[in-house]
Amino acid sequence: MRRHVLAAVAMLLVACGGDNSTGPQTVTGTYTLRTVNGVSLPATFYQDDYERDDFFDGNVVLAADHSWSGTFSIRAIELPGGGILGSGDVPVSGTYSLNNGAITLTDAVHALQWSGTVGAGTLAIGADLGNLQTTALVFRK
Repeated sequence: MRRHVLAAVAMLLVACGGDNSTGPQTVTGTYTLRTVNGVSLPATFYQDDYERDDFFDGNVVLAADHSWSGTFSIRAIELPGGGILGSGDVPVSGTYSLNNGAITLTDAVHALQWSGTVGAGTLAIGADLGNLQTTALVFRK
């Protein structure tokens, strides 16, 4: 796989960090990835003249103890031609912090952070997946 796919995989190894919680929010549960930049799955998160990288599945489970785990499924497709360069599941886990509906996901191992919002059954985060652009990921219970 090309360097961009590996960078994206590294960015996906995100864990949530911190222990601040404000208010009686109940955000625990399983969230399933629904859209990437407003597009339903499968959805492209990176493309150049040689490769297109897609999410085709994903989930995040937020636990009451502020830990989380999940899996992102990605596929890299050769351009032109359409051959599959690689695909697989990327497991993720860690801890998360909350502050009035804002959530921060931190991967201490890779020194990465994603930020967004959580509430009303929706988890929305934005992240640079290695292409110097913010990718919007929306998950729903």
